[in-house]
Amino acid sequence: MIIVYKKKAIPSDLELIEINDLFFNKYTVELLDDKARAIISSIDKSEFIDKYSIGSRFDGTRLNIDKLSTGCKTTLNILYNPDKVFNISECGENALDIIYSLEKGNVYCDYPMISFNMVEVGAMDSEGYHIFKDYEELKEWWKNEN
Repeated sequence: MIIVYKKKAIPSDLELIEINDLFFNKYTVELLDDKARAIISSIDKSEFIDKYSIGSRFDGTRLNIDKLSTGCKTTLNILYNPDKVFNISECGENALDIIYSLEKGNVYCDYPMISFNMVEVGAMDSEGYHIFKDYEELKEWWKNEN
């Protein structure tokens, strides 16, 4: 289950990653394996060739994996680095749908970024840990100042 953090509630032992593209290019790309295939296909409609290459969704041209969207890179960051918290502010709906379906991971954003397809999400604020199973309840929690 994904855990959503408010900035003040991020534990000191979890690193907050604000610049997903840079983190992906420097660290996550080295971890990529077949688990990345479905995510890349679903979010960017591209083919995963290897750690460093994708096939363009338009004509199959081989491109550097750096050409993935920030939302796709963020999703892969979350999948491969569950011990860090990632800012999801640059993610589109297609990436959010997958992020909220991941088995584990940690996310942060200053404002509500929620998948309409969310099923269950953990949330952490200064008052503690909460579990939400409803989009509207999570949205209200996010707007709170805690």
